[in-house]
Amino acid sequence: MSPRTSIFFSFSFATIKTVDDHCRLWIPGNPLHVVFQNNTAYHDIHHQLHGAKYNFSQPFFVVWDRILGTYMPYATDRSRNDGSRREVRPR
Repeated sequence: MSPRTSIFFSFSFATIKTVDDHCRLWIPGNPLHVVFQNNTAYHDIHHQLHGAKYNFSQPFFVVWDRILGTYMPYATDRSRNDGSRREVRPR
């Protein structure tokens, strides 16, 4: 793989992962949610008011959040309204 191709591949993959993390959809069997610990729910905590200083890890690994003390564990619950949505809350 040429350097140009590897840069293009890396940028494209990171963009797809970032869009997936921000779409707020919890799709069963999503390969990105299976492979990486920081998924849609993990990053959703970062965008909530009480989590603004937590769960920065983008786009792949949570190791830096653990090392730097910005890791916030979370739990997901089914939405009370329709049951198909998942509510994310810190533990």
